[in-house]
Amino acid sequence: MAKILVVDDEVEILKIFQQFLAMSGFDVILASGGREAVKIIKSGVAIDLMVLDLVMPGYPGVDVLNEIKDAGIKLPYIILSGTMELHDFIDDLKALGCPRQDIYSKPIDLKELLEVVKKKLSVSS
Repeated sequence: MAKILVVDDEVEILKIFQQFLAMSGFDVILASGGREAVKIIKSGVAIDLMVLDLVMPGYPGVDVLNEIKDAGIKLPYIILSGTMELHDFIDDLKALGCPRQDIYSKPIDLKELLEVVKKKLSVSS
């Protein structure tokens, strides 16, 4: 069973994603912000994919990606972002080598999320 780390500062989104992804057969770990996500990742827990909110107070998704990259950790990810928010971070994402196809607009349809997760996991395997 693939293990997915979902990172978002909105509790409702975490709950919805956890329930939906668990019902779809995935093991789900939740992080309620960027700092918590980094702590989980650095703890050595085996994670197959991260679903990462781009804009979070205090520690945005770009900071999470930079920190795990600096630590030499390779982790497949999907970024979720509001369209307007994305413009603020596009240069940082490009510098990280984040391909446009790994960025999805919020709100995301759960069926689309499931398709994206399955596709990303099959590419990463």
